Amino acid sequence: MGFDRERKWWWLSLASLPPLVATAISINVWRNIQDYRHRTETNVAQGGIELDYAGATWRIEKVRMLGDGRDAQLRLPGRMRLVVVRMVATATRDIGDGWGQCEVSLTDGSGRRWLPLDVNLSNDISRDLEPGKDPVSGCGITSLAPPQMNHAALIEEKFVVPADAVPSLNARMSVGRLRPDAIGFPLGLN
Repeated sequence: MGFDRERKWWWLSLASLPPLVATAISINVWRNIQDYRHRTETNVAQGGIELDYAGATWRIEKVRMLGDGRDAQLRLPGRMRLVVVRMVATATRDIGDGWGQCEVSLTDGSGRRWLPLDVNLSNDISRDLEPGKDPVSGCGITSLAPPQMNHAALIEEKFVVPADAVPSLNARMSVGRLRPDAIGFPLGLN
């Protein structure tokens, strides 16, 4: 009798395994879809000079392209270019933690996307380009202490992109709680 009972539980356990595995996979797929949707910027408001987003008015302060020898005599291998994007955000309300997961990226006309350089590498480049000045923080670091209402924050990100993408580059900015909404600015580099 004990043997039959063990056998019954063994078959019941074996039979319950496929539904449990299917449920676990379904939950994981659902979470991945939600995470992908939350990380993807699909509603991008394109602007000319200024755009309101995430409690601030954003504008491009300065764009600099290096790597072709025209600026700073820097030449990058393989027809690559270093693009430095400086943005100013003037807070129109109390931001608090509203800039969490702040992200600036570059996109080109064909849909390719580039993320900024690592913070340490970016700071090293800043020190080489402007030795007497402190490096300007990127979006992620600035989001830890955003500006107060009616104050501005300067944000700088650096990207390495192929030379053929430079003429059609757009800067795209988003924060975690507002994605898939984002803002974008054409850079107008030649």
